[in-house]
Amino acid sequence: MTTLLIVSLIVFGHVAWAAEPTHQHRSEAATSPVPTPVHSCRPTTSGELAPKDKAAPDHPISVSPWLEGVQIETADITLYELFFETILQAKRVQTMEHPQVDRLRGYCYRDVLIVVRQDLKTGRPTGWVQINYVVPDVAAVQQELEQSYRTSPVAQRDEAERNKIVRFKLKADVRRGDCRAARLEVGGPEGFMIGFDQFKEGSCKPGEQSTEAVR
Repeated sequence: MTTLLIVSLIVFGHVAWAAEPTHQHRSEAATSPVPTPVHSCRPTTSGELAPKDKAAPDHPISVSPWLEGVQIETADITLYELFFETILQAKRVQTMEHPQVDRLRGYCYRDVLIVVRQDLKTGRPTGWVQINYVVPDVAAVQQELEQSYRTSPVAQRDEAERNKIVRFKLKADVRRGDCRAARLEVGGPEGFMIGFDQFKEGSCKPGEQSTEAVR
């Protein structure tokens, strides 16, 4: 059965809010715990969200100061290894192998800990998981990630194989809550996606009809 996890993570600077997968049973948690790692990923409070030289969105969304990280399932952890390590160039902070049970990889990306788990007995595709970051310059993020992609082994694969690992989509003007933003969506394996939002100054207007313009 395909795992369906609907998560929207709003990240200002380097912070996220998330929910753990609801499908994990107690028996699984007992056999494959995720220990507290030693890494630089940490939650912050709302006062740390916006870069000092950039204005925060007109209506910032609060995030939990107690978030440690987010864990997702996958049917093929090698796709995530390529996505995080060659495209995002994220630091791997966990590598765990439980023979005939599961495999785990933990990545620290923009100070958010993302743990990917593959159950070796019952493969569970990710479903839909979305993590959103607020960035001051979405064009710079796009340039950085596309450069990593072009120089990665992923770019040498055929189109069908590439699309299983990464896809890019730039939306020049979209609604994000009561605001407008330029948004880069970086699709990963099995429904996983990271979004980068650059909010447009003075665009937050509460009560405006919710529509999305994609260019």
